[in-house]
Amino acid sequence: MNSTENIEKKVNLNNIQPKDLLDAGIHFGHEKTKWNPKMKSYIHSSRQGVHVINIFKTLEVLKTVSKYIKTLSANGGTVFMLGTKKQSQQTIKNAAIESDSHYVISRWLGGTLTNHKTILSRIKYLASLEQEQKNTDNSSLTKKELTLVTKKINKLNKFFEGMKNYKKLPDCLFVVDVKKEKIAINEANILKIPVIGLVDSDSDPSGIDYVIPGNDDSIKSIKLISSVISNAILEGKQINTKKVKKPVASEPTKVSNTKKSEQK
Repeated sequence: MNSTENIEKKVNLNNIQPKDLLDAGIHFGHEKTKWNPKMKSYIHSSRQGVHVINIFKTLEVLKTVSKYIKTLSANGGTVFMLGTKKQSQQTIKNAAIESDSHYVISRWLGGTLTNHKTILSRIKYLASLEQEQKNTDNSSLTKKELTLVTKKINKLNKFFEGMKNYKKLPDCLFVVDVKKEKIAINEANILKIPVIGLVDSDSDPSGIDYVIPGNDDSIKSIKLISSVISNAILEGKQINTKKVKKPVASEPTKVSNTKKSEQK
C-alpha cells in the first residue's frame, strides 16, 4: 500500500498526527523571496531559502474547520468545492462526489455565485441537451445536428459537470489555491458566504474566513486536506439524517364518549 492510499484512509481528523502532515508535504512553502508577509504568523522557519509552514497551526485550524463543517452539514448546510489547478482537479472531484457536494474543477465562470439565476439557466439548458441526446432514437435530428448537440454538452460539462443539482447558493466555499481562485473568493465575500482556503506561503489570506496554512501544490497535501473536509461533511450529514428519522412521540389514544358509555 502506498503513502497516497494511507492519506486517503486517514480522513478522520482524530487519527491525523503531525507526522501525517509532514508525510503529505503540507509544511513545504515557497521560496522566501516569493512569500506574502500576511502569512508571517503561519511560518515556522526557513530551510535553504524555502519557508517551512507551522504544521501545528495547520492542525489547529483543521480542527476548527472540521467542527464548523460538521455542524454546518448537520444543520442541512452545503459546501461548494473549488480547485481548478491541475494538481487538485481529480482530488477535489473525488472528495466532492464522495460527500455529495457541488464542485468546479475546470474553470470558474464569473457570476457562478453572484449571478445565480443565469448560471441556473445554463445548467437547465445543459439538462435539456442531455435529455435530447438521450432520446436520439425518437429524435428527428440529423447526424450532423446530434454531433453539434454532443459538442455543446461536452463544452458545458467542463463548467457544470459538478453542478447538475445546483439549485441554491452554498453555505460555504472550500478553495484550493486562493491566488488562482480570487474571482470566486470575491463573489463569496460579496454574498457573505464563508470561505475555507488551503493557503500557501506565497498567497494573500485576505478574504479567507478559515485559513488552512499548507502546501497547495502537492497532490498528497491537497488529498489530506480535502479528505478532512469531505469526512466532516459526511459526518454532519449522518447527524442530519438521524434528526430527520427521529420518531415523533405519538399522542395517547383518546377514547370517544360513545365508547366510554358503552364500557359503562
